[in-house]
This record gives sequence, structure tokens and C-alpha cells, in this order.
Amino acid sequence: MTAFSFLLAFWDTPIPVGFYTEALQIVLSLILIEGLLSVDNALGIAAMASHLPKHQQKAALRWGLIGAYVFRGVALATVAWLMHNQWVKWFGAVYLIYLAAEHLSYKHVEKHSSPTPGKLAGKGFIATIASIELMDLSLSLDNVVAAVGLVNGAKHIPEEYHIWVVCTGVFIGILALRIVAGWCIGVIEKFPVLNYTAFVLVGFVGLLLVVDLSQEALKAWGYIDQIWKGGVSFKFVNIVIIVVLSLIYEKNRTFHRIMQPFIHAFRLCCQWFATCVQWICWPVTHPLHLLLHKHSS
Repeated sequence: MTAFSFLLAFWDTPIPVGFYTEALQIVLSLILIEGLLSVDNALGIAAMASHLPKHQQKAALRWGLIGAYVFRGVALATVAWLMHNQWVKWFGAVYLIYLAAEHLSYKHVEKHSSPTPGKLAGKGFIATIASIELMDLSLSLDNVVAAVGLVNGAKHIPEEYHIWVVCTGVFIGILALRIVAGWCIGVIEKFPVLNYTAFVLVGFVGLLLVVDLSQEALKAWGYIDQIWKGGVSFKFVNIVIIVVLSLIYEKNRTFHRIMQPFIHAFRLCCQWFATCVQWICWPVTHPLHLLLHKHSS
């Protein structure tokens, strides 16, 4: 469907009762998720550029932020294609879960526990920029896929309006990269757990999208007659609950101690899932890694 067709459908479809409430919940959820991820993006860029000479660090940071904006804009341009291709939705949902699992696994936590620049140490300016842009691309996809996951199953938002709600949320998310990130840095300094909460939220949205897509497939194949969809309010309330529980976990020692065994098991599951996905994708990712390494040496 062309953009012009979307525009006609938008004007011809009446706005139902409850539309603005659900749309606002989606936008607020995206602001929260993108605001926290923007901090991770900004801190990641700074860490990856820290091994460069001082006169190159500012240029690397500048190119990193430019890449973050550009890739988010490109991701925004793919919304219509994403929303009308089921297999792309499946890929996006699995990607969100993998992104969350990879960042929440013990392997990732150990790798980033040291402030040293790690694998990028000794690499030149061009190689560092290439690595930063790859990270930008990875973290730019999540916002669009998360927006699609949140609007999927909305009870009071007609399908003709989905793309406009998604575009609004993603566009505000792009603004959040500049506006909200500075505020979020202060919040995360006070509540470091929110750095991980951002990826818990990403994984949660990915899981909800998998549930929705699975039910749609089962109904199409005739295995079930009805689809259960919690709706936007269900998703928004659970996102708020996850954030609140994270803050309690950070400040309440008793709750922190009680949750430790569950978090340990959760992180092991995340590490197992991320490793499985990496092995499955190895035939594609390994040649790309070798190519990047060749140009960086």
C-alpha cells in the first residue's frame, strides 16, 4: 500500500472512542523505552571512542550521534513495510528478544563491567566509526519494532491508524535521543538498574509480539477460534509495573535478596537463548565480522 493510500484511509476512517487513550499509552511507553535506550546508546558511543586520541574522540562522538539519528530515520521509513509483512514481524520480535537476552546475559555483564575500551583498543578511527554505526543500527531497529509490537492488537485503534500512531511514537523517540537522554542519565546514575530495565522492556514487548503473531497464525490454520489480546492498556500497565519493581529492587535490600535466585536463573536463560541465536546466525555474521576485522587491521 502506498503512502497516498494510507493518507486516504486515514481521512476516511472515523476515530473510535478510546483511540486517544490507547495512542497516548503507546507514545508514553515508547518515550520511556527509547529514553532509557538512548542513554545506553550515548554511553556506548562514548565508551567505544574512549581509546582514540583526544582530537578524534569528539569526531567519533559526533559521527556516532549522526548515525543514531540517520538509522532511526531509516527505520522510521520502513514502518509501512514492517507492519504489512508477517515474516518481518516475526524477525523483529525474535530480534527484540535476542537484543534483550544478549544485554541481560552474564556474558554481556562481565564484558562491560570494566571501563576499558576492550576489543576496540588499538583500532583506528575508521574501524571505530564502523563499529559505532553497527551499534547505532542495532539500537535503531528496536524502537520501530517495539512500536509495532505495542500497537499490534490495539482494540480502539483501527488498522488504518496504526502507521500514524507508530510514526508519531517513533518520531518522538528520535527526539528523546536528544531531549530525554540527558535527563535519563541523571536518573540512571541514581538508579543504575534502569540500564538493564530498558532491555527487560524491549524483551517484554518482543514476547508480546510473539504471542500475538502465534495466535494469529493458529487462528489462520484453524487451530483456535478466538485470539486473546491484552490490548494496549495491558501492555502499558505491565511496562509501568516492570519499571516500579526495578526501582524497588534497586533500593529495597530485602526485595533485592529475595529476587537474586530468580534473576540468576533469568540471566542464565538469557545467555542460553542469545548463544543459540548467535550460533544459528553464525554463517551470516562470521563473514561480516571477518570483513570488518580485515578493514580495521
